[in-house]
Amino acid sequence: MVPGIVCEATDSYQHAKELLNGQHYDILHIHGCWHFTAYRLAQKALRNNTRIVLTPHGQLEPWVVNHHFWKEKQPKRLLFVKRLVQKAYAVIIQGKMEEECMHELGWNKRTVIIRNSLVTHSITNEDMAQQMALIYQKVMDSNPWELMTDDTKKTLQQLIKVGITGDERWLGEPYINITDHDQWRRLYCYIHQEQIADVVRRGLLQLRIDPPDFDIRQMTCYMPDDYESAKTIEEAIGMQYATENERLLATFRHLRKLEQHRKLTVMHLIELDKELRNHDCEEELLCEALQSHQLYNFARRLLQLTYERTGLTEGIMPVTPKNDWQTRRMRKYIDNHLKITI
Repeated sequence: MVPGIVCEATDSYQHAKELLNGQHYDILHIHGCWHFTAYRLAQKALRNNTRIVLTPHGQLEPWVVNHHFWKEKQPKRLLFVKRLVQKAYAVIIQGKMEEECMHELGWNKRTVIIRNSLVTHSITNEDMAQQMALIYQKVMDSNPWELMTDDTKKTLQQLIKVGITGDERWLGEPYINITDHDQWRRLYCYIHQEQIADVVRRGLLQLRIDPPDFDIRQMTCYMPDDYESAKTIEEAIGMQYATENERLLATFRHLRKLEQHRKLTVMHLIELDKELRNHDCEEELLCEALQSHQLYNFARRLLQLTYERTGLTEGIMPVTPKNDWQTRRMRKYIDNHLKITI
């Protein structure tokens, strides 16, 4: 392949299983799709947080699918082939005709054409390897929250907190503990994909941290099919209100609508943190208004998540945070906001 990428290849299911058991792999690249053992390996890899790349090699084109369709292909399609294709972060195809077939199937939109140097002279081995490496990197830059360590997540929370407050004394002792280049890259991918880069950069500047230099323009990624860029609270509801209580009530009502449509993101939690830190409110009156609008428990759950992601302290919260099963449900879909595969 290319520098920085180590590949191991096998055509044996048992050997592949032993390799997956023996160490962690970032990516499992499966060639072909009609063997159930490929799906079993994919399932095992996904449980180990290994991502799937699939090259069907034309095996999903109509003349292949129609051969022994009712006896073999249709049962396999229903049993595992469709799910295998859907679970792949990227499907590598080898020409326009195969691309049209994949589009007709509609099982996975994350397709990319890389010609096979073994069957055509239109691409060299080196060019094919370079293109493959770029796809591997794109896969690893997607949904970075899933690949971040606990230390990286804690560091991110502290950078957000300092970025919001502009004062490192809010932290006590700094906890910055990222020594791995890949973890810095995942953090950078995450803050750009979640639209929170400005506040994190302020945190880095305040803490005088000089991270590795990344060119975000080169850090492409796959996004969920239904992904939409989040609008700020101010863009959605404006911020011209008679009192701070009315402003915060409108904020909680808007965030509730986002939560109901699973559009709530960490960016909105950061905006809520800023609102609570920078604007005083009459807490008793706000609590009464939240209760009358049936937002009180939602606000408590939201503040629990804000505490976890931004370090918002209870002294600034107008209501006591609440961590129950509904909070866990909200946490799960915020964590999975950039999740690709089903």
